[in-house]
Amino acid sequence: MSRNEAIIRETKRRTLSLIHNASYKAESFKLNSLLEEYDPSVCVQKRPERIRTVTFLITRMVRFHGGQTSILHLGTELEKKGLKVCYLSCKEQSQEEMTICAEANLPGFKGRVFPVNRYLAAIKREKIKAPDVVVASSWDTVSFALKFTDSYKAYFVQDYEPLFYKFGEEYLMCRNTYEQGLHMISLGEWNRSEIYKECGKEGKTLDVVSFPYDSEGFTRQERDFESYRDKKKITIAVYLKFYGKRLPNLIPFVLENTALKLAEHGINLELLYFGEAKTFSPRGGRNLGQLNREEMKELYRKADFGMVASMSNISLVPYEMHAAGLPVIEYGDGSYPFFFGKDTALLTKIGEKDISELLLKAIGNPEILCEMDRKAGEVLKDLSWERTAGEFLESLKKAVI
Repeated sequence: MSRNEAIIRETKRRTLSLIHNASYKAESFKLNSLLEEYDPSVCVQKRPERIRTVTFLITRMVRFHGGQTSILHLGTELEKKGLKVCYLSCKEQSQEEMTICAEANLPGFKGRVFPVNRYLAAIKREKIKAPDVVVASSWDTVSFALKFTDSYKAYFVQDYEPLFYKFGEEYLMCRNTYEQGLHMISLGEWNRSEIYKECGKEGKTLDVVSFPYDSEGFTRQERDFESYRDKKKITIAVYLKFYGKRLPNLIPFVLENTALKLAEHGINLELLYFGEAKTFSPRGGRNLGQLNREEMKELYRKADFGMVASMSNISLVPYEMHAAGLPVIEYGDGSYPFFFGKDTALLTKIGEKDISELLLKAIGNPEILCEMDRKAGEVLKDLSWERTAGEFLESLKKAVI
């Protein structure tokens, strides 16, 4: 081996070593912050004499967060039913910042926000009483819930979260939270089916509440589906997040191919992405960024179709699109058919390189879109956060002594 070859080989070895160590350190930094608070123990439940106060635990209040918006909707409806509701941030965060973020997610929400350590300190000093019920809202808040020794401990399961991670430490720690004895209440049946399939039924209290949507926030727009026959431009509002469960690379790839195919038929495809920060640059379209409710409503009015990938538990977004009368494109491989069936949206699947035939068939046969819209409306008609909050409260009341 020549001297130059030896230098090149050693340089490659050192580079790979640096990459390996940097990757390990980044992963360790993230996990160490979790491990500092990690409590894998099975809780001993203290059944409440009554339920007057409910406290929700969140990792950290942030804007444009669907899961936190759901918690705020649920808490607001519980307040309307006469309960006192708090939302606690488990990570360091000011009360002012929490309020700003909560208002961005749900203007006019009801309940109070606090950093969790300040709240726990107030309980310890007996300035306030421990809540009757404390509710974990994600796997990394379960350990904080166990700190509330005098409270009944519930777990609002909004997704089967182990799917968010590759198989490893976080996956296993996450899955273990379903075995820790909290009273689990699943948002929709899909989560429960996944937990039972992967973790079994034995020793679990696991109830289900209806998956609702903001029935007041997204009013219906009547559409002239017959006019779709003559469209030379199709606009799709595409909900896209950086998370893998939203297919952030696959969807732009599919839609770029779709645009090329539709161009052969004289149709221009306009792609308007939303849901992620504007620093995210998906291919083939324009990123509108993270939108508030009014901006989303305006986008739905402008678009001809909406597209979402619900590859784990379904998103709120297809509910809102349907409520606005927007035809939905979804993935049949995900959880969407579990909630809406197979005949309420244009369903594609992993493995399709474009959806041009799906779109051409739909605009050439507007009766398909009319029937999809009608059937989706049937699914939506009885859903509301008021109903879900009632189901949630009834589930908790089963624990009352």
